[in-house]
Amino acid sequence: MKLSWGAASHVGMVRQQNEDAYVAESNVFAVADGMGGHNAGEVASALAVDGLRRAAAAGFSAAEGLVAAINTTNATIHEASGGLSEQRGMGTTLTALVPLPATDGEPQRVVVANVGDSRIYLWRGDELKQVSADHSYVQELLSEGLITAEEARIHPRRNIVTRALGIEGDVNADSWVLPMVVGDRYVLCSDGLVDEVDDEEIATILRTSINPQVAADHLVRVANEHGGRDNTTVVVVDILADTADVISQDTTQDTSATRTTPTESSAASPSDAAAHVAASARPRRMLVAVALVAVLALGVLSAVGWYARGGYFVGFAGEGDQAQLVVFKGRTENILWFRPTIEIDSGVERQAIFPSLADDIDDQPKYDSLARAEAYVNSIRDVIEAQKPAAGDGT
Repeated sequence: MKLSWGAASHVGMVRQQNEDAYVAESNVFAVADGMGGHNAGEVASALAVDGLRRAAAAGFSAAEGLVAAINTTNATIHEASGGLSEQRGMGTTLTALVPLPATDGEPQRVVVANVGDSRIYLWRGDELKQVSADHSYVQELLSEGLITAEEARIHPRRNIVTRALGIEGDVNADSWVLPMVVGDRYVLCSDGLVDEVDDEEIATILRTSINPQVAADHLVRVANEHGGRDNTTVVVVDILADTADVISQDTTQDTSATRTTPTESSAASPSDAAAHVAASARPRRMLVAVALVAVLALGVLSAVGWYARGGYFVGFAGEGDQAQLVVFKGRTENILWFRPTIEIDSGVERQAIFPSLADDIDDQPKYDSLARAEAYVNSIRDVIEAQKPAAGDGT
């Protein structure tokens, strides 16, 4: 089996900034909904998804690995928020899905986990099921039978969460291990979706969307059409049959059709004329062969250069406490004579960064775009700036 996915996020129709963050890559999918306002909520959610992305790079072999990564990420956010003044206690929800490696005799599985009121849905067999349980005040009322599901959707205190990353030094994440079933469609979303779109409409959109990206875009668009009072982020993951072998067979071409055979007239040509033609063609063939080799070599070098200069990563330039936090363009490993170049110098020194964050940066997290790498650097700068004592506070 294989995965196909799509993702969409929007600030909404009321808010001025998007405090949601997400990651959608082949080995990890997650949505985080930050809380705490500017320099807090957006920082917490960014730290959450980046922490999970880095942990996933090493791979998860069991559900315990995802839970451990969430605990580590929680500690990082909690430590980062410890020195804040007005935004002390920033936090974020987190909902995540990770495919587990196949083992002998066992079906392929996914592990899902949740902290807060961001949700995980499973669309299977034309039925939508909420996998996660909200950690919220309203969910407690619903579980006790004090309100109905419809009343919960419009309850004035529906956004009060009872569990989140970064609020306490320890956090208890719910997790489940589920079999991978061909045809399943998972939805990870922030509460901006479920506050605006009920389960019935979500199910209709999932039923009629031809692929996960279309589904994600449609869900976010409908949330905005219904008011868009909050940021909305959606990640949709499909479980598909692995058709790699079939595709490989379909794309294999029979090159024998390009071969030519002598025509009747050429076969009837005098032998000495044929020998003369063959002899005169040799120098031209040699030149053509040399040219082809040169073009091929140039193409290979260009491809290597393109690969070596592709992507971005965050790291330190220099040594010791004065090393600068920067964004590099290129690969973390050296390839031939190609070396990473500095694209952004943040002006932030290592000594200003929390040790746990500095350790994460030592792992040189990779990004597919400069904007995403810069956003991560900005989130770290925001934490540092927010820690500085306000003028006149006596500290």
